[in-house]
Amino acid sequence: MMFSTLNRYIAKRIIKGLLLAFLVVTSVIMLVDFVEGTRNVGSEEDIGSGTVFLLTLLKAPKLIEQTIPFVVLFGVMGTLYNLNRRSELIVLRASGLSAWRFLAPAIAVTAMLGLIWAAAFNPLASSAMNAHDKLMERVTGSASSAQDENIWLREGNDIAQTVIYAEHADILSRKLFNATFYIFEIGKDGTAVFERRLDAKEAELVTQGYWQLRDVIENAEGEIAQQQSAVSLPTEISIEDVRDTTGINALPPFWDIPKTIRKTERAGFSTVSLRMQLNKLLALPIMLIAMTVIAAGVSMHLTREGGTLRLLIIGGVLGFGVYFADNVVSAFGEASALPIILAAWAIPLFVLFFGLNYLAKIEDG
Repeated sequence: MMFSTLNRYIAKRIIKGLLLAFLVVTSVIMLVDFVEGTRNVGSEEDIGSGTVFLLTLLKAPKLIEQTIPFVVLFGVMGTLYNLNRRSELIVLRASGLSAWRFLAPAIAVTAMLGLIWAAAFNPLASSAMNAHDKLMERVTGSASSAQDENIWLREGNDIAQTVIYAEHADILSRKLFNATFYIFEIGKDGTAVFERRLDAKEAELVTQGYWQLRDVIENAEGEIAQQQSAVSLPTEISIEDVRDTTGINALPPFWDIPKTIRKTERAGFSTVSLRMQLNKLLALPIMLIAMTVIAAGVSMHLTREGGTLRLLIIGGVLGFGVYFADNVVSAFGEASALPIILAAWAIPLFVLFFGLNYLAKIEDG
């Protein structure tokens, strides 16, 4: 019963610490982004402060997702420091409890946070970012890209492949302009054989799942060019695919990544960035546990031993170092210089094992 009560107490304190750190980090991020938005978007487009704040609010989840390891680091560090300062850790140690005993709830809470973030908050952040882009397009009238240039799309299967090029796109109206559709058949040996080419002044992506081409010139192998007023082509491409191609919200939410990988592979495109994103989200709980271990390593020293501020500064520096190293290794993975599994999991696992070893030395000597 005592252990269960102790677990609940420490878990509750950890959650409070994480919430406080979350509020602080979120406030700083939103303040900086709001000021930047007011200076750039608001001044150029004469947008009211309320709209800029709404844009900031919608963008915040995606920005916070990049800093969630720091939320855990400073949240756990602050909680353990307060327990230390109030001599609660001293009492627990004096009662014969191992450090591992009261670190277990912290590790469980942060691991659960990583799972929930990947499964629920990441899709929420992606949806909020989509809403941000649409609102930006509506209030500026120039969409991020109402006129994005040099659009390339591709789709297909084992039977046929279609490559689409357009000079520019209008996301709001779901249209491509001066678009060219290259259609290939896939031979028995797997090679692509050119079938026909369609040049259209305008191609609209209709929600029922097809392209509506207007003012079309059709060129087929060995045939005379034909001009048609309209042509319909079935497609599996969505407006989100077009949006991604223009560079807006390029990575899909967690639950959509496997489907997007399969679709991208069928179209013949590289899936490195998608696989990297999937593995990074899967490794997020390990990264958060590693940050918890770092926080514990620099916070477990008793306050009466002195040097607490120095240790907390060291913890922050270590956290930033881990974050930087993880981003560098991830960049190598996205560039295919390292295997994706190694690039996504190496730093979290290394930091976790190193931190556990350090804590074991502190605890067991």
